[in-house]
Amino acid sequence: MIVDRNNDAIASNQLFSILANVIIGVGILSLPRTLAVAAGPDSLIVLVLGSILFLIVALLTQRLICKFPQKTIIEITDFVLFKPLGMLVGIGYFIYTFTLVVLEVRAFGEITKNYLLLNTPIEVIIISFLLTAVYLVRSGIESIARLSVIILPLSMFPAILVSLVAIPDLDFTYFLPILRTPFHHIIKALPKVLFSFLGFEFIVFIGFFVKDTKNIKKATIRTAGFVAIVYFIFTAITIARFGIAENKSLNLPVVTLFKSVDIPGTLLENVEVVIMSTWLLSVFMTIAISYFGASFLLSRILKSKEQNYFALALLPLIYTLSLIPENVATLSNFMEGFTNYLGTIFAIAIPVVLLLFSLFRKKPKKGMKKNG
Repeated sequence: MIVDRNNDAIASNQLFSILANVIIGVGILSLPRTLAVAAGPDSLIVLVLGSILFLIVALLTQRLICKFPQKTIIEITDFVLFKPLGMLVGIGYFIYTFTLVVLEVRAFGEITKNYLLLNTPIEVIIISFLLTAVYLVRSGIESIARLSVIILPLSMFPAILVSLVAIPDLDFTYFLPILRTPFHHIIKALPKVLFSFLGFEFIVFIGFFVKDTKNIKKATIRTAGFVAIVYFIFTAITIARFGIAENKSLNLPVVTLFKSVDIPGTLLENVEVVIMSTWLLSVFMTIAISYFGASFLLSRILKSKEQNYFALALLPLIYTLSLIPENVATLSNFMEGFTNYLGTIFAIAIPVVLLLFSLFRKKPKKGMKKNG
């Protein structure tokens, strides 16, 4: 039997902070470009429709987790289907979260090197960051949850306030004409928006630690609403500032927005440095949560009592693999393939299929142990 640490318990409001941090992370920096390419002037309409679609998927996943409280995706699959398949699904989710850590660590390194530490080797940035992350991961989910509650407003609100300074220079005619995008193009664009919400699927193992499971649904709705509003604000301001054509040519439009903002009457010449520094805290939390998920799932697969040993063991492998992409273009291709294929399987298909099959199984008794 797996014995769980005493501090491995979080509240639903902490779950909201964790999921919001892990969803927003790196993806929002390029979201306006993705929408400009896919939907042009109808970018905001596609974003709203995609957010509604995400809410539906999120509520289905939440329903699965609430139906099997204090269980991970491994135990849920064991109960709904059969045991060997539960282990295979667990291995799949481990590979998924581990791959996400590798890609985001490299993305963090590239952003830090290009915008903050221009003369620092990326190897030094990545190893320094990983050592910090592994310390947090080994501290357990409660420490991660408490830090998420602090970092979410610290990283989001300054960026939003600075972006609002650009409002006088915005031109909303870039969103005209409305509804001129062919309907089939809008349908094709919806998955791109849905993939920008990747990270919510982490609830399939983080939900295991939530003590007030009755409030998980509220946390789900709050997460979907908060992230959708943040996405809407940055997409609207970025496209209205630079236009559709220019957004298509920018790798990270939101970063360019930060660089273009000039706050009169302040002593700060490079506002983007301050904003990017706080924003990277959110990226740090995304990686720390993903890192914890990988080590935790590996501990469940191997029937270990603790996950923190695996966090340290995975560090050299993450470091080595994160250096494989030769450049940013290669990294972007890896991340696009990751979201298109693995994201579809582990964020949407598996939770929805398990929920459907669970309808034909009786609800597990309350007295069942955590480890199933």
